[in-house]
Amino acid sequence: MEAQTQVHTKPLLRPDQVESAKDEIKNLESKLVNKHIEDKAEVQRQLRRARRDFENQVPKAPENPDEEGRMVKRAKSLLSAIIPGMCSQEEMRKAPPGAIDKHRKWESLNKTRIMEWKHLMLRLTAGSGDREAANLERHRPTASTLNMDYAQIPGKQIFLPDSPDGLGVTLSDAQIAGIRELDPELADRLGSLTNRQRAQVKEVVTGIGLTVDPVASALGKIGAEKRLAGKKGRKPWTQEQKDALVKRLADAREAKAAKQAQSKQ
Repeated sequence: MEAQTQVHTKPLLRPDQVESAKDEIKNLESKLVNKHIEDKAEVQRQLRRARRDFENQVPKAPENPDEEGRMVKRAKSLLSAIIPGMCSQEEMRKAPPGAIDKHRKWESLNKTRIMEWKHLMLRLTAGSGDREAANLERHRPTASTLNMDYAQIPGKQIFLPDSPDGLGVTLSDAQIAGIRELDPELADRLGSLTNRQRAQVKEVVTGIGLTVDPVASALGKIGAEKRLAGKKGRKPWTQEQKDALVKRLADAREAKAAKQAQSKQ
């Protein structure tokens, strides 16, 4: 039971440090067989020291699933205790009044927890090459609680004017690839279409069953007509134009299917 609650805070080698240590050992081993190196005894001492340090500091994976489960549970518990009171990304960048004291207080309270969490994460990901496993910055909060007035680095806020056609309409890579397979000419012209026209193209290709990005579809198909309704300055496509596009894409799809069927015969 005591082994389960034992706290390990010894610093371990990161993946890049592991590779550097291995290279150093190989270099020393090559020196031992190099006839131009005279003081082989000193090289032997350096090699023993490098191997000893490597063995003591290299992260070792959990010995069994039970140990791994305990380590994962402990790492999650530590992280949930570390995050509260942590300075946000914006507070760390801009250093508003109170940020330094807040960071020092948080660090003094969590220093042991942080060292143990890093130790566990390096062991849990030993041999995977994950360079960011023990990087606590990945979990730094984004919401700030301090007033940003009079910050040492104030930063800038940029406000862009509203687009006359509403939010930009985008197509997913899968949708563009599908259009290019059926109609390369239309795919080449997507960048020159207006935002309104892209919204209508997206509505058509979604309707005929091309691969849909769920997020883009929600913004494009569902919201496009509402965003574009009542907008002035550009003439929308007529129903005849939409029907022509649908027919053009359907014909291209049928021709492609026929060609594939013919090639299999």
